[in-house]
Amino acid sequence: MSKLFDIQEQTVVITDLTLNNTRGDLHHTGNTTIAGNLDVNFNVSINGTLTANTFNVKNLVTDNGSLASVGNWLYNEESDLNGKGFNWSHGLGQTQLIYRLGNRLWTNANLDLSNDAAYCIDNIPVITANALGGGITSSNLTKLGSLTELQVSGNANIGDFVFFDSTFNRIGVGTDAPANSLTILDNNVELGFGSPFVNLASIGTISCHDLQITTDNIPRITIKNSGEVNILGNLNVDGVINAGSIITDNRIDRNHPLQFVGTRDASIFGLGLVWTDTNYHSQLTMMSGPTRLYSSENIDVGQHNDAAYLINGQKVLSSTELGSTIISSNLQKLGTLDSLAVAGHITVGTFIIADELRIGHYQITQSGISSDLNNVVIRTSDDEIIFADDKQISIGDKAQQQKPVKVFGPLSVGINNPDPSVNFSVLGDVNINGKRFMVRWSMPDSGTYIAGDIAWSGNPQPGSYIGWVCTVSGTPGAWSGFGMIANQ
Repeated sequence: MSKLFDIQEQTVVITDLTLNNTRGDLHHTGNTTIAGNLDVNFNVSINGTLTANTFNVKNLVTDNGSLASVGNWLYNEESDLNGKGFNWSHGLGQTQLIYRLGNRLWTNANLDLSNDAAYCIDNIPVITANALGGGITSSNLTKLGSLTELQVSGNANIGDFVFFDSTFNRIGVGTDAPANSLTILDNNVELGFGSPFVNLASIGTISCHDLQITTDNIPRITIKNSGEVNILGNLNVDGVINAGSIITDNRIDRNHPLQFVGTRDASIFGLGLVWTDTNYHSQLTMMSGPTRLYSSENIDVGQHNDAAYLINGQKVLSSTELGSTIISSNLQKLGTLDSLAVAGHITVGTFIIADELRIGHYQITQSGISSDLNNVVIRTSDDEIIFADDKQISIGDKAQQQKPVKVFGPLSVGINNPDPSVNFSVLGDVNINGKRFMVRWSMPDSGTYIAGDIAWSGNPQPGSYIGWVCTVSGTPGAWSGFGMIANQ
């Protein structure tokens, strides 16, 4: 084939060139500059640089001989596509949108959509300007904003501290293996709340540790893991106490508290301590609405752990906690939690954690713990320590009655206001080791008695007996006077 042009090793500048129906080759190994228009209707091979103000191509053939359009790269191997794409260069660098191995497009630029546009997968929106798509059901998010509501249909883990087992509907605090409806593990002590059997509630330690019941952060009842029960304060019993033995404190070298007793015509409010001199009038008195101790001076609560500051009857600060009325602070850390803000309730399975906590048949509120069952049981390990239903209240381990039950303070049966100078007061007859002790104003003439029962005289007189003893069992049996009272 003949050569139409054959120019070697030099630069050719062409103002306008039109080649049509031309046989032969246009061959130039140097640089070609076309200042005007170039119209070619046959094949052109350029080994150098082609410079033109406007470059219009109807068909573009790639280096492997296949036909391609602008922006479309056709290759037999994926490796040949690697790095192909768009490149925008500027004075500060370059921006790329190119193909990379693995069937993926790569760019070093941000993809900026309009505010009402969405990023879609298979024409389904997955990210918009203010929400994730409804099809997004899994993530590795480690932080959430302020939630208005939280619902969990399966197991839940809050900070590796609170765990919910959806299989058995149990909550564990400090343990991921709760043994009861609510299990709390703190300081190696495992506390359980639940119902082990139908119509039976159980509150106590699962581990072999003591149990304390407190009010005002003061231990009132301490149940030792041995079964021993210690009570701090007065024990008022509106019923009968059945005990294998009762040991009282008969010491007289003791101090009694200062007691203010209300009457029918006067209340205890306004009573207390008053310090007065020419310059000061200070007081520590009982006030009502709400019932509280009022001090006109500063109160130094000391250094013991149970001390606390109160404002208008509300506990606001102790050595270990803020009062429940403190609802605003700048605290940035709570225990092991980094942050958790929930404007409404938290629902975990069938449990609701809000102003009150409901666990099976139990309801825990600020006023205490209540149950809709017919009885309540407190246990240490497997031993029943306290039992109560609509017929009786039992205190102590009936299986191991050698365990002592200790009461600190005057003990009364059937008396609302017992004499504080007497350790044990009973309204009615007393049975000690099968023998009845009672008070009568004359020798018993009715009722059934057994030999050894004693009736103390309610009106002892000189020359009479201090009481009568039953010598023969029966109704009323045979009685004899004893303890002649001498005449003055």
